[in-house]
Amino acid sequence: MTGLCLVRPAAAADEIHWTITGQTSVTFDWRGTSAENTIRCGTSPGSYTITVTGATPSPLPDSSPGPFWEARVTGLSQNTRYYYRIGANAEHTFRTPPPRGSSGFWIGEEADIGSSVAYSTVVPTQAQMAGDSPNIAGDDRPLLVLAPGDLTYGDQHGATAVDQHFNDVQAWSQDVAYMPAWGNHEDGSSVDDRQNYEGRFDFPNSQDCPNAPTTGGPGEEWYWFDFGNARFIAYPEPFSGAWLDWRNKADPIMAAAQSDPAIQFIVTFGHRPPWSSGADHTGDATLAGYMRDLHVKYAKYVMNIAGHSHHYERSNPTLTDGLLHIIGPGGGSSLGGLAATQPGWSVYRIDHLQHIKMFFASDRIDGYTVCGPAGAGNTGACTQGTVIDTWTIPAPGGSGPADQVPPGSISDLRGN
Repeated sequence: MTGLCLVRPAAAADEIHWTITGQTSVTFDWRGTSAENTIRCGTSPGSYTITVTGATPSPLPDSSPGPFWEARVTGLSQNTRYYYRIGANAEHTFRTPPPRGSSGFWIGEEADIGSSVAYSTVVPTQAQMAGDSPNIAGDDRPLLVLAPGDLTYGDQHGATAVDQHFNDVQAWSQDVAYMPAWGNHEDGSSVDDRQNYEGRFDFPNSQDCPNAPTTGGPGEEWYWFDFGNARFIAYPEPFSGAWLDWRNKADPIMAAAQSDPAIQFIVTFGHRPPWSSGADHTGDATLAGYMRDLHVKYAKYVMNIAGHSHHYERSNPTLTDGLLHIIGPGGGSSLGGLAATQPGWSVYRIDHLQHIKMFFASDRIDGYTVCGPAGAGNTGACTQGTVIDTWTIPAPGGSGPADQVPPGSISDLRGN
């Protein structure tokens, strides 16, 4: 399957994004000519001591002729800001992860994103994700963005939507790590397939699962990584046997985190919600049960973040098996509505675009849900940029204050 390429400036690489692959390594993916197949980086502006030539990724994305490149940059220093250039493009920065066990950092979350080919609300949402909200204390620009599935909707809107998505998110993805999970719209179709996604990312601790699409090749169905004082574990789509396989493989990963004094929090993220009162998609009792069983064994497992049902919702952990469940789509695609009756476990829900910023302290996670642009079929109302929901998760055994905000500015962590 070969799609049409969007017109782009000559001698300008695009679709630039990167993933965290370890404490001292990252991987960049982009599209560009053979003259744009190198990345240069260093710890001072304009002074590059590292040069890596990109290789053709495998599997090879087929949303356009490309060429596509992937460069694994290793041997870096942790918690360090690097300046980089790809080809003749403008200089940007990336930052390696903070030391294991450290705190005081922000991450972002959005799902069900799409592209500006089909959804005009994608662009302002990405600008919000990239920015420092004036309505949240401290510098909330994220160091990484979790994106739990349905990234481009290329299966519905064609190959150009795939390429355009990766240009739309350059509002933040050139400077902030892009850490996705797959959704049902990445499962593969006659006009879009899994190789467009697995060929664009390099996941740390990559895992396979039963009955996954063959177009992506083995591996990269889910993964896990540590960032500061948290362990993040993705989960796969519900292929036959996949969730049971995930539960069994996630068990020792969580057990290791539970016994690791550097890890305070375990967070899972994936596309399908275990709990949902959406009109378009309900929850899944099997997945909820697997997560409950893991939480019972591992107290540091405190939160799950999902998408799929196109509304925002937050659960009461005491009524959802001890876990805080968040449905956080809002990346720009259309909304799905709410069931007529709000269930007792649901603390807050709204049918409006939004995105989430989270602050990881030493003793708690503070969450801020920010109202996105109007449109996309919303039935709920909020003012763009305002904080519409807040929540705190104390560290297990701790008692983080429910209303405390992050102290001061942490812009030095972000680096620009």
